[in-house]
Amino acid sequence: MITLLIFLGVAFILVIEAVSLWGNTRQLKVEFDLDTTLVEPGELATLYYTVSNPHRLPILYVGFSLYFDPDVTVCEDKEFCRLHVSIDSTGTSVRHHFFLLPHRKFSGKVHFSLNKRGRTELGRYFIDTGDFLGLYPIIVSDAIYKKIICTAEKCSIDELAFPGGEIGTVSVKRFILDDPTMLLGYRDYTGREPMKQISWKQTAKVGKLMVRQNDHTTDRVAVVLVNMEGSQRLLLESCLKLVRTVCEQLEEAKIPYELMSNGDLFSIPEGIGREHLFLILRRLGLSRLGGFTSFSDLVERCVRRRRSNCSYIVITPIIGPERKAQIDYLGSHLDSRPIVLIPSEA
Repeated sequence: MITLLIFLGVAFILVIEAVSLWGNTRQLKVEFDLDTTLVEPGELATLYYTVSNPHRLPILYVGFSLYFDPDVTVCEDKEFCRLHVSIDSTGTSVRHHFFLLPHRKFSGKVHFSLNKRGRTELGRYFIDTGDFLGLYPIIVSDAIYKKIICTAEKCSIDELAFPGGEIGTVSVKRFILDDPTMLLGYRDYTGREPMKQISWKQTAKVGKLMVRQNDHTTDRVAVVLVNMEGSQRLLLESCLKLVRTVCEQLEEAKIPYELMSNGDLFSIPEGIGREHLFLILRRLGLSRLGGFTSFSDLVERCVRRRRSNCSYIVITPIIGPERKAQIDYLGSHLDSRPIVLIPSEA
């Protein structure tokens, strides 16, 4: 009887071992997720990972490793680093060893930061799984199909003073008929307003004469003009830092702004708010510092679409006699002279 039980036990183990040798029984499902897709240099981001066993057999050994690119810095506490993190000449790796029961999963996360502007592919992962008896290991590798963009960092500049007074204090051109988009509201008719100001629809609603109250001032706006015509990469990188700093100052001042460039920042229409700034920061992170047209072409574009009550902020890597003449030409077609910013390295 004992011999029979031993024989049946060995046979059962051999059957499980034979089944576990099939490749598809050791194919684990790996998923990744990021808590953000846009960071600045040194800002923490989190990578979440899950390894699932979709099969009916347990996997008694799983070695799961993440190999990060050199631009990625793992930011975890000492205990986590002691247990799971290795650093060598090829980069940083995070390793876990565990077993997985049928239809179970292992989840983890790692905090990291990026130290260079650009779009970064995080790296690769490796999974080492064994058969039931651990005699025939299989190693599977693939890319971590998650990319993250690191935007330009901020730089230190003085607070910009925008010409044109406070928001809503600049008069607009008046016409015979009022612009309906300048309507602020309605107020009682005093007898001194022209008849064309009376709103007969509003009068019918409230039962007394009401007149339209229009806003004959306009808000100031800004155009950030970025020159990316051929120059040293270090200076162009500093220009991107200036762009970010200026845009955030405009956000704080609640001034709508537009981005125009002659390079791969392209142009972003006028706007303000979190989504508008996010789009600009993303463009800064994706930029390869490519210039497409000359600065004079960019200036001509601005002259052809001249706007009133608009502050122009010119960011250029260098300024010489030619650039100065082009900026003076732009200023001669504007209500006020543009603000010019160049990198401190220049």
